[in-house]
Amino acid sequence: MTDYSKSVIYTIKSKDNIYVGSTVNFRARKCHHKGNITNENRKAYNFKLYKTIRQNAGEWDMQPHSIFPCVSKLELTIEEERVRQILKADLNSQTCGTGMTRSEYKKQHNKQYHETHYDKYKDDANEKKRQKVTCECGCDVNKSYLSAHRKSKKHILLMEKLNQ
Repeated sequence: MTDYSKSVIYTIKSKDNIYVGSTVNFRARKCHHKGNITNENRKAYNFKLYKTIRQNAGEWDMQPHSIFPCVSKLELTIEEERVRQILKADLNSQTCGTGMTRSEYKKQHNKQYHETHYDKYKDDANEKKRQKVTCECGCDVNKSYLSAHRKSKKHILLMEKLNQ
């Protein structure tokens, strides 16, 4: 069972680039990153972070950003993502903890937001459509129909009568 009470949010800087990560064992995580930079046989060797470090002559610095005691991986991941967004980390190729690229995450987030808020917006929009207004010709019409009403024969005839 993992002990998240000593979790760390950390940054890796390479020149002007930054990466945000999290771990429960800072020293072991730093060794793992070091191996990913140099070991061509590792899957992560071609990740954006490690390519950038190699392009910057192997310059990189990994430092704790904050200690974040928590009780679960989910809590740690949420905090990591929050810090990533604040620092505008450009070396994270995926949204923290989701396994999705940022564009995939954004699409899913927008879809969930739309599903959650759609009924409210739909009700608000329908309410506006049903709202009655009085046209200058004297007719009471739905607000959403006002523009079409002003082009109707009924409106044109009533306006002609009013202007006589």
